[in-house]
Amino acid sequence: MANGDEKPKIRSMTLEDLDPILAIDHKIRAMGKAITYANLTTERIFTIDRKSGRLARPVSYVELITGDVTGLLEFGSVAEVKNHVRGFILGRVGHMGAAGTQVGLILILGVHPDYWHKGIAKELVRGICDQFRKKGIRTVHIGIDQRDKDLMGFFEGIGFGVGHLIDYSKSI
Repeated sequence: MANGDEKPKIRSMTLEDLDPILAIDHKIRAMGKAITYANLTTERIFTIDRKSGRLARPVSYVELITGDVTGLLEFGSVAEVKNHVRGFILGRVGHMGAAGTQVGLILILGVHPDYWHKGIAKELVRGICDQFRKKGIRTVHIGIDQRDKDLMGFFEGIGFGVGHLIDYSKSI
């Protein structure tokens, strides 16, 4: 760690981490930075219904989750610095190719802007790759907006390369 910064503690994500994760996500987006895809937000991944009429004033975002998040927590980790969540990563197992080969998918990665360039993202990615490896998965994918040169540079710097699949999309 640079300048004597405390090394982050990487641990499994719990639902109690959701509020600090969303706070980090919102702070990054307020700066105009996308974490991965511009329309992929932590709220969307966790299927949080902000319009839910269940609660007038929710105590926590956890109370607004409408989907099953069990699978997300299996490959979800947070980075703590001084007992505060300062980064997070979410992933899942997916299938690609004709043979339906299992691959690891990094869905979203976020680090509080005050903690950028301190090795937190690198530790989070290393941790999720270790989790995938323990499950017998040998390939990890992440989708990155091609305009996000900083994020592309980060992943290239830690050994990721452009894959052989091209993502085509159409808005309908």
